[in-house]
This record gives sequence, C-alpha cells and structure tokens, in this order.
Amino acid sequence: MKELKPKPYIITIGIILLLFAISYIITFFAKITFIESLRIIFGSLYVLFLPGFVLSFLFFPKNDESSIDWIERLALSFALSIAIVPLTIFYLNLIGIRINLLNSFLTILLIILLGLVLLYIKGIKKSF
Repeated sequence: MKELKPKPYIITIGIILLLFAISYIITFFAKITFIESLRIIFGSLYVLFLPGFVLSFLFFPKNDESSIDWIERLALSFALSIAIVPLTIFYLNLIGIRINLLNSFLTILLIILLGLVLLYIKGIKKSF
C-alpha cells in the first residue's frame, strides 16, 4: 500500500498556525500584547534552536549513511544550542564585551552564519 506523505507547504502552514496559537495562549494568560508574545516565541526559537540546528547538520550531514533521523536532530539541536550559546556569550563577557540585547543577537547570528559558511565549504569540497 502506498504511504501518504503530507506536502511540505501543509507542514509549514501547520507550524505557523501552531506558533500563532501558542502566541494567543501566551497573550491571554500572561496579559501581554500579541507582538510581545510573538517576540517570546521567535526569540526562543532563535536562541534555543537555530544555532544547534545548523551545527547538527555540520556534525551529522543529512546525505551520510550515518545520518541521524529528524527527532534526534531536533533533540540535538536544543542540546547544542543550550551548550554553545551561553558558553560563547560567557567568553565574550570574559574578554570585556558587555552582554546586552544587540551583542547577544549578533553573537548568535555569527554562530549561525559561521555554521552555514562551514556547511557551504564542506559541500563544495565534497563535490570535487
């Protein structure tokens, strides 16, 4: 029997609707504005998920035979982000850079971009 797979755009729409539903729940119970609740949700994803997600593709490539499945990648993404982001910000504080919103944002962005650049370089080297 043929296995039915949901189309990618349906999954994307479902995730977006789920995030907005969570945002409305936070708005209702925490008595904050809708924009602030969106900031909490997307900021949490930015800090707690994206750096580890990029690094998980660096450590465990998707097209490798020893690749991990998606649930392991999700769990590893959170674990790597929780490990890497605070350590990086801690070391920046040790060298004298103040911890504020802008510096934290730029530090996490640098981690993500550095991981993406390394993935790009790794992909170029693999093609030769």
